[in-house]
Amino acid sequence: MDHQHENIRDKIKGPVFSIITPFARDESIDYDGLEKYINFLYVGGARIYYVMAYNSRFSELAFDEIKALNEFVVDRVKSLDSNNVVIVADPIHCSTQVSIDFAKHAEKIGADIISLIFREKFYFEDQVFNHYEMVAKSTGIGILIHEMPFISGLGGHTMDWPVSLLDRLADIENVIAIKEDAKNDELTLQILNKLKDRIAIITSGGGKRQWLTFVEHGCESWLNGIGVFEPRLATQFYQFYLSGQKDRYMDIINKIEVPFFDVIVKKYGWHLSVKSALEAYGVMSRFERMPMMPLPEDKHNDVKKLIDSLPIQEVL
Repeated sequence: MDHQHENIRDKIKGPVFSIITPFARDESIDYDGLEKYINFLYVGGARIYYVMAYNSRFSELAFDEIKALNEFVVDRVKSLDSNNVVIVADPIHCSTQVSIDFAKHAEKIGADIISLIFREKFYFEDQVFNHYEMVAKSTGIGILIHEMPFISGLGGHTMDWPVSLLDRLADIENVIAIKEDAKNDELTLQILNKLKDRIAIITSGGGKRQWLTFVEHGCESWLNGIGVFEPRLATQFYQFYLSGQKDRYMDIINKIEVPFFDVIVKKYGWHLSVKSALEAYGVMSRFERMPMMPLPEDKHNDVKKLIDSLPIQEVL
């Protein structure tokens, strides 16, 4: 790994802020709202930004729109502070050649990392390894492996990534990070033990509670949950953790994260719940682009009621 990639890898510590793409009522991307959201995150302490497959609504975007979104976020985030880290992504379903095109575009616009997702059916390890290696050889940009269960081509619905495959991928020169989204604690520990000394690992799917399980095993970063609608919850949590203020950081988990996930997300799902939370918190509208739809008014009111009841200022 070269010096530039090491520098970027070493910046991936603490909370990572995914970009939630706002839409206008006519279903166009609300770029004014997106710029306000990026500024809102920055003022709240965000320094690592991640345009990503599902949170950023790539399923509803054309390829040209994804490129435009990637470029807009890089431009705005780097204009706030050139030291900010920006991770952009390739489309959810595409050929290796399209992923190469997106990686080259990401490098051209000044992104630090390209997140590559693999949603073709899995048949054997070389299929995946060759995909990532071909992209890596086409560009000098750092690569993040978006690791979530494969769609199996061998029967059944999904399957976990073999640790042996991730071990091979981590040796590719410009692979510098992984979004670890197995949602399987035993597998996550195996992945940490195998990869932690080579690439940055961002846990995903269990919020701060999950991260606390793995931080002592070498995981230094997590993908935000409640920090999406109030970034200070994430940045202050991390500072409380670093300074050993356990009561303070556990208050953020127990009084904010647990109610939001256990009362709202379990009932309405992450993607629609967080859009409603953003609207309830006054950050952006909950409009979506079909076939995504926002929570209906009665369910949105449940979210708003909870958000209004959370003691956010008390725990910060």
